[in-house]
Amino acid sequence: MSTSVNWKYINVFSVPIQKTKLELNIDSLIKFCYEIKRKDEQGITLSNMGGWQSPNIANETHTEFIELKNKIEDAANIYHRDLKFKKIYKQKIDNIWVNINQKGHANFPHRHPHTMFSGVFYLTNTHSTPISFIHPYRDINTHYWDMSIIEEKNELNSAEGSIPQFPNELLIFPAWVEHKVHTHRENTDRITISFNTNCMETEQRTAKLYGDNT
Repeated sequence: MSTSVNWKYINVFSVPIQKTKLELNIDSLIKFCYEIKRKDEQGITLSNMGGWQSPNIANETHTEFIELKNKIEDAANIYHRDLKFKKIYKQKIDNIWVNINQKGHANFPHRHPHTMFSGVFYLTNTHSTPISFIHPYRDINTHYWDMSIIEEKNELNSAEGSIPQFPNELLIFPAWVEHKVHTHRENTDRITISFNTNCMETEQRTAKLYGDNT
């Protein structure tokens, strides 16, 4: 007599990362990024170790950049819906900036506080310099599951997971998840546009609260 056992795994906590393929004019956006850099060669320093990062460029009016912002907000609102946040709110870009990393540059582990969603749009082929997401308990492989006992690293047993990216791909993730960018090893520039979004009330919600006098 044979005995069968059925089992399954339930992931109680997870880090949902949305990946979307867009069809924007990459060449136009790359030129736009270099134009932004020429306006402010110094840039700002936050998580970047070397490289160049722009200040907030949300008000720029470049045609393809406006199209990108619209696509980001569309994707962020799908993400908002799928995570079951309230329908009376929608996601709006809070700030958005350009990153240009050259060989030897990286971004140290960081989070984006006081925002809801964060993300990045890829303009150049950066699959050899991936973004990595860090387990909310980053010492999982130091204090509990030593890497010496792990045969194959995966998202269930590791403190860090990387996602390959290609031009015209958009990632959106929770702003609370810690992430970093590995040291760039190529001679070509690694160009991305990063952003944060936050909640705002929908027009229907505002009209209901204050009265629609139109």
